[in-house]
Amino acid sequence: MPAFFISSAEIRGTELTLAGELCHHLRASLRIKPGEILRLTDEHRQRYQVRVSAVTTQALTAEILTCRPGPTDTAPRILLAQVVLKGDHMDWVVQKASELGVRTILPLTSRYGVVRPQPERVAAQVARWQRIATEAAQQSEQWQPPQVLEPMESRRFFSSHEATAALLLAERQDTTGLAVVPLPTHSTDTITVIVGPEGGWAEEELSQAIERECRPVSLGEHILRADTAAVTALSIVQSRLGRLG
Repeated sequence: MPAFFISSAEIRGTELTLAGELCHHLRASLRIKPGEILRLTDEHRQRYQVRVSAVTTQALTAEILTCRPGPTDTAPRILLAQVVLKGDHMDWVVQKASELGVRTILPLTSRYGVVRPQPERVAAQVARWQRIATEAAQQSEQWQPPQVLEPMESRRFFSSHEATAALLLAERQDTTGLAVVPLPTHSTDTITVIVGPEGGWAEEELSQAIERECRPVSLGEHILRADTAAVTALSIVQSRLGRLG
């Protein structure tokens, strides 16, 4: 059973009351009944074990059995900047990145990117990605869901983004392997992993990124699909930071 995210405002003493979308999901989809045990996590990284006491169409109430704080995270935060991919490939990247514990997901558009989100559909698409990210973080028992930002044009991103380390996946460049490139180590640091589209980066995008101190890195001699590259890169970084393996 996933560790569902809740707001601490839903807690009153030793009881809590859930309403809205989560209540509907627990009641209608998972068919939770009184007496069952749930695990819930609030925005303060407090994890609760609760026993359901009542379920109605409007609300679910539960008794708090235990509460424990999440572990102190001493490693840097990770931001994934991913050029929007076609079909369900972007959904897959959002899901897997969330399972791997990224803190922020920023969709990008680029010169060779196939997908161009329509302005009138951006809010709905971001909301969809946020649901996918939250569900994946719950399923993998993360301590907080990642935040999915609105899409940004790559040139604007390269001109404005600041990070302790910005790592740009770039094939056929004079690059350092991601497995050995130096990484920051403090919890206040941010590592940005930047992944391009299926068609690769345009020369002007690469030049601008390097000018803004983004470091080109490689995953090896083979060329991976964009979605595979994103998950591979995040796995390497998280392993090096001690969060995997």
